[in-house]
Amino acid sequence: MKCNKCDEKAIIKIPYANIALCKNHFSEWLEHRLERVAKKYNMLDGVNRVGVAVSGGKDSTTLLHLMYNLSKIYGFELVGINIDLGIDMGKGYSSKSTEFAVKNFEMLGIRYKVVRVKEQYGFTIDEAKHKIRRPVCSTCGLVKRYTLNDIAEKEGLDTIATGHNLNDMAQFILSGYFSGDVLDLSRLKPVSPPEKGYKVKKIKPLFLIYEKEILTYALVNKIPFIYDSCPHTFRVGGATQDKIRRKLEEMEDEIPGFMLMLVQNFIDKIQKPLEKEYVKEDEVSKCKICGRPTSKGRDICSFCATRISMGVLSEARGK
Repeated sequence: MKCNKCDEKAIIKIPYANIALCKNHFSEWLEHRLERVAKKYNMLDGVNRVGVAVSGGKDSTTLLHLMYNLSKIYGFELVGINIDLGIDMGKGYSSKSTEFAVKNFEMLGIRYKVVRVKEQYGFTIDEAKHKIRRPVCSTCGLVKRYTLNDIAEKEGLDTIATGHNLNDMAQFILSGYFSGDVLDLSRLKPVSPPEKGYKVKKIKPLFLIYEKEILTYALVNKIPFIYDSCPHTFRVGGATQDKIRRKLEEMEDEIPGFMLMLVQNFIDKIQKPLEKEYVKEDEVSKCKICGRPTSKGRDICSFCATRISMGVLSEARGK
C-alpha cells in the first residue's frame, strides 16, 4: 500500500478520509487536522499561557508534542503539568506515569510542574478507595480538577489542555444517552469557559482525533509513553463502559467515520440546546477552608470535605 501523496510505503490507512499515508505525510496530516480543529472551535483565542495535563499515557504525551508545535506557530507559552496520584496497586503505576511525563517535558525543554498528591494533600487515590464510599474514579476526577485549577492560578495559566480523544468523547456521549444523564451531556464540550470563581478555560484539542491515529503518531514520532492502563479502571464500573466502547469501535469498522459524525454532530447541533435547557447559572460561595469556589450554601468544597473524610484535614483548623 503506497502513500496517496508520494511513492513511499503507507503506514496507516484512514478509511473515513479514504486515504493511506506514509510516516511523514501522516504526521503532517494529523498536525494540520489538529490546527484546523483548534481554529474551528476557537480553542486558542486569547491564549497566552497554556498548561498541558500530562499523565504519561499516549494521548496526553502526544497532545503535549502537538501543542508544542502549535506554540511555535501561535506564540503562546507552554507549561507541562503532571499529577502523581499515588496509584500503585503493586504496579508502581503513578511513579512510572510521572517518569514518562517528565521525560517528555525535558525532551521538549519546557517548564513543568509535578504535584504529588500525597505530599501536597496528605492522601493517595489508593488510600481514598478504601476510606471513601464514592467511586474511586469520581474521587480521582475531583482531585485532578482541584489540582489543575490550583496550578493554573499559581502559575498564571489562562488555559488548560487535556488529552480526551474522539473515542473517549463518543463513549461519554453514548453512555450519557444510555443513562439519561442530560446534565453531564449538556456540559460536555471541547472548550469550557472559566468556571465561576476561576480564570482558566479548559480545552480538549484531541476530541475529534481517533485513538488509533494518536497511537500511530506517538509510535512513528518516537514519543515515549507508558503502555499500562490505570489499574483501577479494571475494577470499577468497567463491564458496561467497556461494552459501549467496543460496540462503538465495531460500528466504526462497519461505517467508517461513525464516531466522528456522532461526536461532531453532538457538539455542533445538540450540546448547545441541551446546555440552554439544563445548565443553570448557579451562585457560588467560598470554601471556608481553602477559599476556592463551592456550591452556594455549602461552607466546605467537595475536595476539602474529601480530605476531612480521609482524616488529613481538620475542619476546625482548616489545615
